[in-house]
Amino acid sequence: MDVSISEKISNEWGVSPETIQQYVSYYDETIRPIIKSNYLSHLVTTVENMVNDRRIRNFFNRFAEAGREELRGLLASRTLRLYSIILEPMELRRRATTRYHPSGAIIYYNSSYEEKDIRILIAHEIGHIVNKELLENTGDTEQTANLFAYIAMYDKNKFYAEECEKFVSKSDVVILNDIINICPV
Repeated sequence: MDVSISEKISNEWGVSPETIQQYVSYYDETIRPIIKSNYLSHLVTTVENMVNDRRIRNFFNRFAEAGREELRGLLASRTLRLYSIILEPMELRRRATTRYHPSGAIIYYNSSYEEKDIRILIAHEIGHIVNKELLENTGDTEQTANLFAYIAMYDKNKFYAEECEKFVSKSDVVILNDIINICPV
């Protein structure tokens, strides 16, 4: 963190430079690695939710006449997951693979690849899940999984560029002043 920003935080909020450094270090060393390991979690969660919604609708259709409103409420609350996608790093001979089970899928990926490549591999494997679970595409191919990976990665870049533009274009001082104005102590 820039020294002038640290000084301004210290003066505005009465936080010691040591505490500021403690938080910066904690974020950099503890939180950021977890964020990196959960990269594409928005995509994973979106696909999980779509598959869950479909399975819940199918479940509701089968039991519509049964009058089980309590069960319907539980399923509609999304606190019960009928489908989960788990990302699992492994030492593999291949780049990545997906194993399906009745309540979801596990994407195993070769952990020796660079982060950028791992992200692409995960997006590709999610493409297979979308083909199988959402599109019910019996012609699931490597090409269609690659197409999904491209669209997802392109959209991720576009999404973050558009959403974060208001923050990226601001200086550290402007962001700090925004926080001071919005969240006074």
